[in-house]
Amino acid sequence: MRLATAAALAIAAAWLLATAAAQAPAPEAPEVAEAAPVDLGATLPDSPVKPLVYARCDHCHGLEWIAKSGATEEGWTDRIRRMNRAGAMIPPEEIPVLAAYLAHALPERLRPPPPPKRGVSARKD
Repeated sequence: MRLATAAALAIAAAWLLATAAAQAPAPEAPEVAEAAPVDLGATLPDSPVKPLVYARCDHCHGLEWIAKSGATEEGWTDRIRRMNRAGAMIPPEEIPVLAAYLAHALPERLRPPPPPKRGVSARKD
């Protein structure tokens, strides 16, 4: 009988230790310094239109989206009109002003050349 009691006490003690260890607070991870946020608007040229870009464009998507883009004035106009059709609410009288500013700040970029053709059709006989 003593052996059964000793075994039961050992099992209970092991269970208590295991549950106490599971409930102990996890050690805190060392703090990692976060990188300072980049102000992408700082890369845009100063102009009376710049606050309008913040107000209209940064409302739906971040300026990082714009910074990756580039277009002619016509291209920016088409893009802004497509955004309005998708739900943006840029007044029509502001579109030419925004498009001209963005075309100056973020002009059309050259596209990379297409990759070389591979396979049977690319071989010269």
